[in-house]
Amino acid sequence: MLDSAPLKSPAVPAVTTAPAATPPGAPQTRHLPWKNAGMLMAITFSFLQMMNEVGALMSIPLYGQMSADLSLTPSQVTWALMATTLMGSVSIAFLAKVGDIFGHRKVMYICLGLIVVGFGVAALAPNLVTLVVGRALIGVMAGQALCVGIMNDRLSVAHRKRAVAYIAAGQAAGVFIGFALGGAFVTSGLTWRHAFVFGGILTLLSLIGFALWGKDSDAIERNRGQRKSIDVGGVLLLGLGLTALCIGISQSMTWGLTSAPTLGFTLGGVVLLAAALYWESKSPDPLLPIADLFSRRLLPAYGVFISMGIPSMLLFNLVMGYAMTPADPVAYGFGLTPLQAAFIFLPEVVAGFMAARLVTRWLALTAARNVLVGAGLLMLASFLALTFGHTSLYVVVVVVFFYGMAYTALMTTAVSVIAVEAKEGKGAGTASIYVAVALAASSIGTAIYSAIAGWGTDPETMALRPETFTVGFGVASVFTCVAIVCGLTLSRNLKLAQPDSAR
Repeated sequence: MLDSAPLKSPAVPAVTTAPAATPPGAPQTRHLPWKNAGMLMAITFSFLQMMNEVGALMSIPLYGQMSADLSLTPSQVTWALMATTLMGSVSIAFLAKVGDIFGHRKVMYICLGLIVVGFGVAALAPNLVTLVVGRALIGVMAGQALCVGIMNDRLSVAHRKRAVAYIAAGQAAGVFIGFALGGAFVTSGLTWRHAFVFGGILTLLSLIGFALWGKDSDAIERNRGQRKSIDVGGVLLLGLGLTALCIGISQSMTWGLTSAPTLGFTLGGVVLLAAALYWESKSPDPLLPIADLFSRRLLPAYGVFISMGIPSMLLFNLVMGYAMTPADPVAYGFGLTPLQAAFIFLPEVVAGFMAARLVTRWLALTAARNVLVGAGLLMLASFLALTFGHTSLYVVVVVVFFYGMAYTALMTTAVSVIAVEAKEGKGAGTASIYVAVALAASSIGTAIYSAIAGWGTDPETMALRPETFTVGFGVASVFTCVAIVCGLTLSRNLKLAQPDSAR
């Protein structure tokens, strides 16, 4: 373990929010130097985020195999993906709260251990129920929120901004690696079960990296001698509401848009989600800090993740679906293997690392709202280009690059705003909101894809009809507008940093 001896903090860039006063008796924050300790920890956190993406997305190229082996319908197999994001959106608030009280490092170990178990259960699944359970355990991915809690105590504001950019780049790399991993196993003749075993091995490696270079926060010292309680009522309502909403959306085209089951599950889910927010607002010690969620300075940053989660899941499913659709006999599609299709997303990795470096400079020169609006417009343009040009492989590859730039810029800026505005000692809890919003949006995006696929599947070829892709990309473009609106509503005066001297 690297020592985190007290050091003089580098010059911290000016922000519009004054830092919270340190309570009497609370530990003094000890910032790590960026070189060596800070950078190694940032790279470790980036790898953890990359593994979250791998765990969530590697099942998409394996849909065909899983459907055939377990006799699943296209609608059923999407739950192998949705279970992961649903569990993540529900568990994140609870795990982040536990981390803010008992220490983020301990909770990280628990999360990574459960993810390894989840990969094992999924690999051995004999039926849909067991597969969903395994994939749900893979969704216990509170790592990003826990990392924010640690970074708030261990990194200066300037270095924290760089670490967030590293995490965003790791997320972009995870998309490609997840698809490539699933595609490689299919192409090489191995099964989806082997792929899940390999995913568990990679997660073990990330656990080892965290043990070596991941620090802990001051949460234990901060809460020593204080009695803390955890209210789980709101989280239970949130889980039930989000699940009901996703069921209603995903089955809407099968049951009918105005049918009683569709309306019952959809409206019931909305009511339960509202009840969850109300419960949390009345709790003396809520898991989700509702006051922060609806604050004028934070709500736009949280809202950005809606425009990232829903369009992203539509993009991944639709692009992979079109790429792997053989031109013969349906007369459209690229006819690529799962592994070849995964390389379509390689430009997103390049764009992610480029944007990770550029965004930190942009945020030093202009207000955060300008970066959000610009990135939102770029994402909107990307999906409009896909709506009308997805039949060209060249167009798709170019668009994926610019989508990666927009996504990384949105994520880095929104997370930086949230990290700066987080209250003392509640870094993980504050971050848990945006992760929960992102995962909930991903779940809804998967449900929307399931509904579109149910409507647009040809009963004879069992392939998606050409118009399905046009509609899907068009729907995604609508949700990208949320980022533009959020950027416009963010305060003009909120600047995350001035050009910092610690370079």
